[in-house]
Amino acid sequence: MSLFNVYPLFDITPVSAKDVYVYDDKGVEYLDLYGGHAVISIGHSHPKYVSAITHQVEKLGFYSNAIQNPLQTELADKLEVLSGCKDYQLFLCNSGAEANENALKLASFHNEKHKILAFKNSFHGRTSAAVAATDNPKVVAPLNAQQEVDFVELGNLDAVENILKENNTCAVIIECIQGVGGLDQSTTEFYQGLDKLCKQYNTALIADEVQSGFGRTGD
Repeated sequence: MSLFNVYPLFDITPVSAKDVYVYDDKGVEYLDLYGGHAVISIGHSHPKYVSAITHQVEKLGFYSNAIQNPLQTELADKLEVLSGCKDYQLFLCNSGAEANENALKLASFHNEKHKILAFKNSFHGRTSAAVAATDNPKVVAPLNAQQEVDFVELGNLDAVENILKENNTCAVIIECIQGVGGLDQSTTEFYQGLDKLCKQYNTALIADEVQSGFGRTGD
């Protein structure tokens, strides 16, 4: 069986990593500014990280959410302190696309609307509604294109309001710092105005910080 051809592959085969460096099968050292799609930004092979995972897998590698899991509660408590988000609930999942997919679904359940507003050059994942809200026709299949998504220029509050006043947009989804789109960002005034408009028109505001969050861009 061959591997599904998802990406063009670089001729690099990593075999080990330590701290901020990755080493390939030829012994070449690379400074890792990529972090494997930004998911290993804590660095590689840190002793505490290795010890914690080893210790847990030795006891119990996995079980479902149908049972009590004190580790999840402990994580939620720590994230509350770090983020200051005391009135939020934590939903744990496996990927950024899955997080965005569920956020969009919850938004639609909440306000019973069906359209999405996203921004040009956005990337929110490669699954159903998440990829429909991604501004890249090359990765949007006809099945995904059935989702109703409006795209506007990042920073254009007038365009946002013109769409929201139609009262059928369940969510505005935005990367405050666009990742795949080229590290574009808008102004503080725009983000504050966007929040105000979403509240005014009963529309959920989803901040997709899968690539930019968890301390990657500072405080």
